[in-house]
Amino acid sequence: MKASYRELFDEVRASQNLKEEVLNMTKQERTQVVKKVSLSFIIAAALAVLLAGTALAAAIGIPQTLQEWFGHQWTEAGGAEEMPKEQAEVIESLVQPVDVTSSGYGVTVTLDSVTPGENCLWMYLKVKGDMLEDEWHFINEEVIGEGLDHPMGMSIYPMSNTEEGKQDLVIQYIAPEGVTFLEGGRLVLELSDLILLHEAGTEEGEGQPEYELVEGFWALPFILEPVEEQEMLTVERAVVPARDFGSEQPEGPMEIRDIRVTTTGVSFTEDEPDPEIKPELLMTDVTSEIFLQMKDGAEFQAVGRRRGLERTRCSWDFPVDLSKVESIRFGDVVIPLEKPKK
Repeated sequence: MKASYRELFDEVRASQNLKEEVLNMTKQERTQVVKKVSLSFIIAAALAVLLAGTALAAAIGIPQTLQEWFGHQWTEAGGAEEMPKEQAEVIESLVQPVDVTSSGYGVTVTLDSVTPGENCLWMYLKVKGDMLEDEWHFINEEVIGEGLDHPMGMSIYPMSNTEEGKQDLVIQYIAPEGVTFLEGGRLVLELSDLILLHEAGTEEGEGQPEYELVEGFWALPFILEPVEEQEMLTVERAVVPARDFGSEQPEGPMEIRDIRVTTTGVSFTEDEPDPEIKPELLMTDVTSEIFLQMKDGAEFQAVGRRRGLERTRCSWDFPVDLSKVESIRFGDVVIPLEKPKK
């Protein structure tokens, strides 16, 4: 990933210790906020003399829609500079507009659009508030819905601000095992509390970051439409690199079965454990990196791998046009893919 892109989409997170410390503070203990103007903000402000609003965002390549964000993911993953029409149509077909807003505590949050996947959900948010001048993040993000009590992961990708007090971000939510977002349903995205982070300058130089807790709650209900006729490429079984975490043995082969590649990810079943070994003690795992290989030679790496009791699942960085897929690669093992027979 290029440095410029990494800066553009750098995830702003705080350590668990910091979160706990902030949550335990009293109002009297909260540190006075010191305003900091970042280098990226200075550059954006200078450009704003010539460009304004959406024109500025377009000029410096900051996405303003979920489709545009997927386009950035495509380019940074190694896709062609100009996205093929068929690939763009796949992305467009899966983006669902929402446009639900929740306001309060000096902050307005709009859930602009969502994209469902087999085991993940992408959500594009627009957040604005006068206090959001420096780095910040929500303390808690949760998706409420049937079967979503124990999510397997969540990633947040903030965009650089084009205007003071405004920021867009993408939340990728990884569903618990057995849940698929392709079936649709009624969901609620709940966000609570903000941490504002600031660099504190001292006479000797850089100081420790200062922070402030802003208590609040924003609920964004929406209906996820089901995805009809989801395409799939399959392989019955394959042998791929693996290792045993419970010993000093080097990596070795491991059979995986029922490999399913969809537009939004891949899943497979690993070797059955010994019946006398509890699932949580099973220490053998597929360790190789997983890549989707396209017919034009491009490769896209799987991300967010989660191993459940029944299947291991990963996601792609964006919805993929399966008609252009040739094979999937586990380390140096290349496995041709085909559509399941009807």
